[in-house]
Amino acid sequence: MSDQSLSSVLEIVWQHLSRGTADRHHPARHPTLATISPDGPDLRTLVLRCVDRETSTLEFHTDSASPKTAHIAENPAIAIHVWIPKARLQIRARGTARLVAGDAKLFDRLPEQAQANYTGPIPGTPLPTDTPNTPPRFARLLCVLSEIDALILSDPHQRGLFTSAKDWQGAWIAP
Repeated sequence: MSDQSLSSVLEIVWQHLSRGTADRHHPARHPTLATISPDGPDLRTLVLRCVDRETSTLEFHTDSASPKTAHIAENPAIAIHVWIPKARLQIRARGTARLVAGDAKLFDRLPEQAQANYTGPIPGTPLPTDTPNTPPRFARLLCVLSEIDALILSDPHQRGLFTSAKDWQGAWIAP
């Protein structure tokens, strides 16, 4: 396996992630995010909103009162999983997350139905009989990646591990 092929694997990963922000039907649009809760790992599917390869950052929108924000405040370590069936590509990434206050202009551009997701009862709490009118709790969740593990289920399987500590220079590892 050549270095050129290895670098092309990383390129393919970033292409799929970027496509997830532009194509509503692309599987990278809905990655699974894992945080560490007091009870252990906690998983959820989010919508990928922005990818910045230069800073290795993935951006999601969230309710600032959701349980994941408390998890991240306690332990910013995260993991992300994406499965691209057509390419037979599994992307696993690790990094750290931080919450950034939502941008009012960005919030105003969201459809009304999407804006409603950031008001009302706090996620994960029992539904009240009357829905309180609360100020929006819109926030941006920025995940800075430090490791990408890409597994291609070709014949034979290929797996590359890339880390920011090595300027994203990868290495082939056993699938």
